[in-house]
Amino acid sequence: MDEVNMDCSDRSGDQKDPPQVDKDLMQLRDHILQLLHSKLNCQYIGKKLALMQNCSYHLEIQREDVSEMEEEVPHLCDSTLCSLIDQQRLARAMIFANTQVRLLLSLLESLFQHILRGCRELCAFMEMYDQGLLDGDAAGSTQQTLMQTLQYADRFEDRMVRNLGQLNLQDRLIPNRGSLLIPKLCPMLTLKLPVMIDRSESCVSVSSVHLSWSIAGEEAKDPEQQFEVEVKSLHPTIADTDQISKYKCQAYNIQVTNLIPDRYYRFSVKREDSVNLVYGLWKDSVVHKTLDVSQSKPQV
Repeated sequence: MDEVNMDCSDRSGDQKDPPQVDKDLMQLRDHILQLLHSKLNCQYIGKKLALMQNCSYHLEIQREDVSEMEEEVPHLCDSTLCSLIDQQRLARAMIFANTQVRLLLSLLESLFQHILRGCRELCAFMEMYDQGLLDGDAAGSTQQTLMQTLQYADRFEDRMVRNLGQLNLQDRLIPNRGSLLIPKLCPMLTLKLPVMIDRSESCVSVSSVHLSWSIAGEEAKDPEQQFEVEVKSLHPTIADTDQISKYKCQAYNIQVTNLIPDRYYRFSVKREDSVNLVYGLWKDSVVHKTLDVSQSKPQV
C-alpha cells in the first residue's frame, strides 16, 4: 500500500490573507482543512484498508429463522444437517465467497487510490491558497474535487460491510428431499480480525525465543482459539535440517526452544486454518536473532 504522507497543516497564522482573496476561497480552504483531519484522513482510511486486507474470511452456515414453521419442521442436530449438505454445492459456495472477498478488497483498494488522488489535489489547492496564488475561479473545480472525494470516502465506508453477511447462492445447500421438511440454511460471509505479534513482549536468549500475540481490536482472549506458529531459519547451512518448523498453540504466547545461537529466525503467527476459511493470505511476522554464546556468559 502506498505510504500516505501529506503535510496539510494550518499555516494561515503565519501570514495575512492577501486582500484580493475571495471570502468563498477562505471558507473552502477551512472546510477542506477540517475534512482532511476527519472524514478524509488518508492515514486513518489506509489503516482501515490494511485491517480488511489482513483479516481472515470464513463461510459460516447458520439456520434460518423458522419460528413460523417450528411445529412443521423437525429439529435436526447440527451434525445431521451437515451430513445432508450437498458437497458440490458447498464447494461452489466456498468459491463464490472467495470471489466476493477478492472483489471487495479490490474495490476498497481502488476507492482508496481515488481518495488519495483527491486529497493530494486538495492539499495542492491549500498550498497555493497559502501562497496567494489563487483567484475566485479556482473554487469551482476544487469544490467538484472535494465532492467526488467525499463520495469515494462514503462508498469506502459503505462497502466495508456491504459484501459481508448473508450470501445469495443460486442453489440451496441441502437439495429438496420431497415431502421431508428440512430447515433452511443461511450461508454467511464473516471476517475475523488479524493476529498481531506483541513485539514489546518478545524475549530472546541463546537458544530460545518467547513470543506473545493478541487479536487486533479485541481485549478478551478466546480460550478455544487455536494458532499456528511458523519458525524459519533465514540463513541455514547445508547441515541444517527442518529449516521450517510449525507449532500448534492454544495459548496467546509460546516459548520456541532448541534454536541455534547467533542465528536469524523469522517467526510468523496466524489462526489455525479451518475448513470454512475462504480467504486469509496475511500473517504477522517478526525477525529475531538468537544471542551469541559469548553474550550469555557473565563478564569476569
